[in-house]
Amino acid sequence: MSAPPDRNPVVTYLIDGYNLMHAVGMLGPGTRPKGLEAARTRFLDWLAAAAGKRPGRLRVVFDAEKAPGRSPEASHRGVWVRFAFRRTADDEIEELLAAERRPAAVTVVSNDLRVRDAGRHRGCEVLACEGFVDWLIAKPAAAAPPAAEEPKPLPEATPDEMAAWLAAFTKPPKREPPA
Repeated sequence: MSAPPDRNPVVTYLIDGYNLMHAVGMLGPGTRPKGLEAARTRFLDWLAAAAGKRPGRLRVVFDAEKAPGRSPEASHRGVWVRFAFRRTADDEIEELLAAERRPAAVTVVSNDLRVRDAGRHRGCEVLACEGFVDWLIAKPAAAAPPAAEEPKPLPEATPDEMAAWLAAFTKPPKREPPA
């Protein structure tokens, strides 16, 4: 199959595959290679169903550092899938972004700082996985995902607040039972 058509100005969601799979709980630390393929298929099926008829093109990149051979980008139920042959998905995404002719029409989906920074550097929209999933599962009336948002740092606790939290969560000393 050929790569996705590049004729219309619709947004392409360039997705860090395993990063999003981890974020939605479809990939755990103990997943074995045979289980990985099944998990990936379930994930792509879910992604295709959740995307439905939403505008935009979904393009998922997976790590494939140990792949035996290169495979062409292909469609899985309307979701374009690419394996980063003998490299990380991060490397592949950076290369795709560098070659992108219309970076403003690309939204990078990842929680990985390196991938997010590469997208910002090229002028792409950037969404955390959770923001993308919120948009994806929202009612179809929501035409566009929320604007990219940086997480706000938490304020530091005052010494009084720290003392209160420590008191609340510190085990009380053992008491001897009455004799």
